[in-house]
Amino acid sequence: MNKLIGITLGAAAVYGIVRLLKMQNVGDQTNITLVNPRVHSVNLGGITFRTEAAINNPSKDKVTITKPVVSVLSNNNLLTQSNAENKEIIIQALGVTKIDTIELQINWVTLSGLITNIISKVPVVIAAFKSGNKNNLVAQLGIPMEMSFTTYVNGLFYQSEPTKII
Repeated sequence: MNKLIGITLGAAAVYGIVRLLKMQNVGDQTNITLVNPRVHSVNLGGITFRTEAAINNPSKDKVTITKPVVSVLSNNNLLTQSNAENKEIIIQALGVTKIDTIELQINWVTLSGLITNIISKVPVVIAAFKSGNKNNLVAQLGIPMEMSFTTYVNGLFYQSEPTKII
């Protein structure tokens, strides 16, 4: 009886390791691109952005993910986040899979803080522009923005590293 339990636990451990290695392989080779990012609407609530995403999976393994929740941060402060949906998407092997529309809304209070920061930096940007130092004008505005996403891949939680937008 003890041998049967040991064999079962060993098989489960091997299965788990193989599954994690496949996910690592897919994660290393897969890239996500935004398709048709656009301003969808401007209203009293703020500005709504929409985009679709395409996931290119050149690996030989297919995976199932939940629809990603996309977060936009500035100085580690959350600016906006897409709505969570418990929708499974199969990322086919050796192909490109398109994900439904992802919507992000930034309210006016958050935008006003960003705009105030931009306005306060305008003299520095103008001086840099006049002196010919046109490199990193956006960086001189001092609005670091990062984007990350969270999802479940084959039932395991995954959070991407923040990617610098600006």
